[in-house]
Amino acid sequence: MASQAASPQAEPAPRNDRPGNDKRGDDNYLRIVDVRKEFDGFVAVDDVNLSIRKGEIFALLGGSGCGKSTLLRCLAGFEKPTAGKIILDGQLMNDIAPYEQAVNMMFQSYALFPHMTVEQNVAFGPTQKKMPKAEVAQRVEEMLALVQMTKFAKRKPHQLSGGQQQRVALARSVATRPKLLLLDEPMGALDKKLRSHMQLELVNIIEKLAVTCVMVTHDQEEAMTMAHRIALMDAGRIRQVGTPDEIYEQPTSRFAAEFIGLLNVIEGTIEQDHPDFVTIRSGALPDPVFIGHGISGFEGQHVAFAVRPEKVGISKQEPVQKHNKARGTIEEIAYYGSHSVYHVRLPSGFKVMSNFANRERWASDSFTWNDEVWVSWDDNAGVVLNS
Repeated sequence: MASQAASPQAEPAPRNDRPGNDKRGDDNYLRIVDVRKEFDGFVAVDDVNLSIRKGEIFALLGGSGCGKSTLLRCLAGFEKPTAGKIILDGQLMNDIAPYEQAVNMMFQSYALFPHMTVEQNVAFGPTQKKMPKAEVAQRVEEMLALVQMTKFAKRKPHQLSGGQQQRVALARSVATRPKLLLLDEPMGALDKKLRSHMQLELVNIIEKLAVTCVMVTHDQEEAMTMAHRIALMDAGRIRQVGTPDEIYEQPTSRFAAEFIGLLNVIEGTIEQDHPDFVTIRSGALPDPVFIGHGISGFEGQHVAFAVRPEKVGISKQEPVQKHNKARGTIEEIAYYGSHSVYHVRLPSGFKVMSNFANRERWASDSFTWNDEVWVSWDDNAGVVLNS
């Protein structure tokens, strides 16, 4: 059970609302139906059902061992599902060999052929498909131009930077114009600064090609930045599917809420349950949490109230609001440059995190360790989850 979340922050538009994405169609272009994969009795993928749209960038997000890479390998044809069906553009893919599928994968290591030049790497797929030489040459030229690697055509992979190798790997993966492109931890080999740049560049290239893409990542930021929609996986199962803002702002379970980003979780019981407001009594706070809308719960029910640190205000003066405020002491500070996260210990011993934008030259001018402060949040700032 989850309540309605607070209104999304003023963030960039979700990727599914970006200009140019209206070309996507066919909501069932890729169908994963009751797919299960076992290894010697161990269930790696447990009855997964997904429908992916044509032209969509779809992310499988989860921690190590959650089954996302195994599911990707099933889509690539490298693993055969123990049960279930994989249907791409109306065609059952289960028994089709990987080299016969209209599916290409870009590996985390890029797997470029070291003895071949850039243009030879890109030409490999079309050549294997026995395309005419003139058509192969034209395709290579188009792909290198698309990834801005034309002037590096004669170089070998070891003569390229990590970002350049990634572009070549992408060009090679899409040179045969596959129906489905699979990305396995596409930014895993890049440093953080280059990764941030390449995330948007890679998305723009994929959108220009209008190719359907499924990517696997354990990086929340990568999934939120690149994907139109995300499937959050845990223990082989899909826990939630939604756009990045839906996953972040409207988690449907405590697992989903805690997996994405930082989170304050306050345990308690429903004290009052009315159509237009609810109160939750918790030992962590001196007063009940007040929620400005109804939820589908009942009085006495044990629940968890979750609120993101950026929704929690921090001030030295007591807020004028009547509800959802508490006084405490700053015990820890995490400085991130653009913002700081303050860990405020309340008299109960419970810690509340507050995300504070560093608009001044020195963040310590605002708050510092051992300061007495107030934390507060709006009536609709969080969500209620089954504990």
